[in-house]
Amino acid sequence: MKIKLIILSLIFGFTVSSCHELELEPKGILGEPELFGTAFGVQKYFVQSYMNLPIEDFIYYANKGYMPGNNNSWQAYKNSLASMSGEIYGWNVNIFEAGVGYWPYDDIRIINIFINNFPNYKSKYDDATYNSLMGEARFLRAFFYQGMAKRYGGVPIITEVQDPVTTSAEDLQIPRASEYDTWKFIYEDLKFAMENMSAKSTAGRANKYVAAALMSRSMLYAGRIAKYTQYLGFESESAMQGGFVGIDPSKANEFFQYAYDAGLCIENGPYALYVKNYPDKATNFANLFLDKTSAETIFSKGYDGLIFGHCYDALMSPNPDFSSFVGAEGGPVLQHMQLYDFPALTDEQGKPVRFAKRSDIKNEMEPRLLGTCYFDGDELRGKKFDIQRGIYVEFEGTAADAQSGSNAASINSTANRKLGKKGDKYNGVLITGNHGMFENKGGENNAFMGAFIRKYIDVNLPTEMVRVNKSTTSWIVFRLGEIYLNTAEAAYELGKRSEAFDYVEAIRERAGCKIIRPDIDQATSSNYGYPIEASLQFIRDERGRELYCENHYWWDLKTWRITDQVLNNRYLRALACYYIFDEGKYIYLDEVNRDNRTKTAPKRSAYERIPQGEINKNPKLLPQNPLY
Repeated sequence: MKIKLIILSLIFGFTVSSCHELELEPKGILGEPELFGTAFGVQKYFVQSYMNLPIEDFIYYANKGYMPGNNNSWQAYKNSLASMSGEIYGWNVNIFEAGVGYWPYDDIRIINIFINNFPNYKSKYDDATYNSLMGEARFLRAFFYQGMAKRYGGVPIITEVQDPVTTSAEDLQIPRASEYDTWKFIYEDLKFAMENMSAKSTAGRANKYVAAALMSRSMLYAGRIAKYTQYLGFESESAMQGGFVGIDPSKANEFFQYAYDAGLCIENGPYALYVKNYPDKATNFANLFLDKTSAETIFSKGYDGLIFGHCYDALMSPNPDFSSFVGAEGGPVLQHMQLYDFPALTDEQGKPVRFAKRSDIKNEMEPRLLGTCYFDGDELRGKKFDIQRGIYVEFEGTAADAQSGSNAASINSTANRKLGKKGDKYNGVLITGNHGMFENKGGENNAFMGAFIRKYIDVNLPTEMVRVNKSTTSWIVFRLGEIYLNTAEAAYELGKRSEAFDYVEAIRERAGCKIIRPDIDQATSSNYGYPIEASLQFIRDERGRELYCENHYWWDLKTWRITDQVLNNRYLRALACYYIFDEGKYIYLDEVNRDNRTKTAPKRSAYERIPQGEINKNPKLLPQNPLY
C-alpha cells in the first residue's frame, strides 16, 4: 500500500467551536459529523496521522528525527541511521543514543478523539465498515506507541481524551506504564486491528496485513527486550527496578509467539517474494526496491517529486557522471559486504589475490550483494563505475605488510605506493579511477569505501534530474522479506529451529546464495556478553544481508542489547583496489577508512533519554532511563 503524500487543510470540529457560537458555518470547514459520519470523511481525518507515522525513511535524520516535507532533506542521508550505526561510511555522524525527543502525544490525541467519539456514528455504517475503520484507528495508535516504546521502554498509556480546561494539572500528569504493559498495549491495539480491518485497502491506507506486519516487527522487538535486557547490568537502576525498562525474561516467549503468529497471518495474504527479473538475481534484487507493483511490498511511503521528493539518488552517486548534485555522501562498509558470499582477498599465504581486471572481484560475489552495491565496471545511466585507490610499483609481500593502509608501513612508502588526485598518472597510467578514492578526499565524489550503494537507486532517472528533492522512489515500510526473517527469528527463539530455516532458505534461494540452507549449529558463543547459538547468529547475520541499509540495523542492535558490543571502537573498513604496475594485475586490500574514524556506542544506548522538557511538565515520568 502506498502512502500518497498530499496536503489537506482540515479544520476539525473540536477546533472551531467559536464559529458555532457565532452561528457561522464557513464553507470548507468540516466538523466532526462531516468527518466521522462518512467513510470519505474518516479518510480525510486520518490523512495527517498517516503523514506523521514514525517511518524512518529517506528523510529521517538520526540526529534530528522526523523531518516534515522538504525541510533540508538533502542533508538527511549523511545524517542517516545507516551512517550512525556504521552500515555506511560518510560524514562523521555521532551515536545519538540520547535521542531526539520523539513524543507524539498530539498525534495520539487525534486518534483517541476518533476512537472515543466514533461509536456515536455507528448507525451510519454497516458492521464491516465500522469495525474496519475502528481497527484502522487502533493500528495508527499502535504505530505511534511503537515509535516510543522502542526508544524509551515504558511510556504513559493514554486512551481517553484529556480536557486541560476541566482536568486538574495533577490528573493530567499520567505516569509511565511498565515496559511490559506498553508493549502489551501495542499488541492489543494491533490484535484488534488484525481482527477487524479489511484484507484490502485503497492506496495509501493500511489493511489487516499491514497491521500484522507492524505486529510482527513490534513483538519481535519486545521478545528480544524481554530475553536480553537482563544482560545489560541495569539491575541497580531505578527505572529497571520499577519495571519501566526491561521485561521479565519469562515473558519473552509470549512476545515471540505473537510475532510468529503475525508472520503466519501474512503468509496467507496476497504477498510473494519478488522474482520478476529471474534468472538475473542481482537485477531482480535491485528492482525489488524500484518496482511499485512488487508483490513483496506490504506497505510503502511514496513521493511525487513535486510537492514531496527526496534526495537519495543525488546523495548516493558521484557527480557529475551519475548525479547533478554534490555527489556521494556515503559508501558501503567492507565488514557488511563480507557478510555476503564474498571472494577471498588473500591466498593461503596471506598474499593478496591477483585479478586480471578490477571487475573480476565480482565473479565470486553473491547476486544479492551485486544488487545492493555498485562495484567497478557496473553501469548506471549510460556510464561505468571506475573505482581504484592507487598504484603499487610492486607488491611482493602479504596483505598484512600494508598495515590496513597505514602510511607508516614500509611497503606504502611514497616511492612504492602512488596515491593521486583526479587525473594524476604514474608512467602514463591513471593512478585513481574517475570514481575512485582520490587523495584530495575533501570532494564528496570519492568512493570512500571502494564501492557505492545500489539499493533504492532509481536507474531510470536521467542524470540531469538527479538533484535536490526530485527522487520519487517509494520507501518500503514493510515487505515480505523482512517478515520472513522476523518469523524465522521468532520461530528459532521458540525452539522451532528447522521451521526457522525454512524461511531463511526461501530468502537465500531468492538471493542466489551458494548455500541456501546451512546446517543447524547449536554451538554457543558469548561474543555479546551472553550465550548465543551459531544458528541464531546466522539468522541475525541474514538480516544484515537482506535488510542492509533499510534502517533496521540500528534497532536490531538496540533490541538485541548489543549496540555497545558491536560498536565498540569499531573501525569502518574500506575495499581498496590497487594496480600492481610491474605485474599488470590488480589486488584488493582491507583498509581502515582514511579518516581513521571509529564508531562507539555506550551501554545506555539501549534506551533513549525521556525528554527533559516532558519531565519538567510531568515529574511522574521519572525515574529517568538507565545511566542518564
